[in-house]
Amino acid sequence: MLGLTRSAALSTSQSCRQCGALQPNGSVSFCRRCGIAYGSAPSAEAQLPSCPICYVTVDDAGLLASLAGSSRRLPIADHLVEHERHPVGDDEWLETLRVGDRIRVGGGWAPFDLVRRYLVTGVVDGGRGRQVRHDAIVMAMSQVARWGTAEIDVFADQDDWRAARLAITRLMERYHRARG
Repeated sequence: MLGLTRSAALSTSQSCRQCGALQPNGSVSFCRRCGIAYGSAPSAEAQLPSCPICYVTVDDAGLLASLAGSSRRLPIADHLVEHERHPVGDDEWLETLRVGDRIRVGGGWAPFDLVRRYLVTGVVDGGRGRQVRHDAIVMAMSQVARWGTAEIDVFADQDDWRAARLAITRLMERYHRARG
């Protein structure tokens, strides 16, 4: 996570394009973490920041495409502000299903962060350095990501995998339903 808050992002439009840190005030011209000037392109060797909401990583210039559909490219702090108007799904509802760092989906349990990442991106990827636990829910996410949400015939299928696929499909449909 970047440690950026939306309210803090609203107060300034300058942020470090390499690490995503906000410029504390107008008199500070260089990022304290990275040492590059605010608004400058990141170093070619730097590990670039990703949005903690939609998981998109900034490009080589340290910018992301605007969610508003315009051709503008924005620093990550402004991108986070845009998520207020362009949410990725119903996160408030999803949080109600959370129990600690896990989520109950159908008859199984899975890591909350992994399920949310899957709902947003459609990719079963625990991310770099994370260990993915392959219980029935994670297996179902892998199967749905690979073959789709329609009723599929999986070789050596198991009842708990089938039930988990159905639960994941229902969760996906509810999460992406237009917020009313």
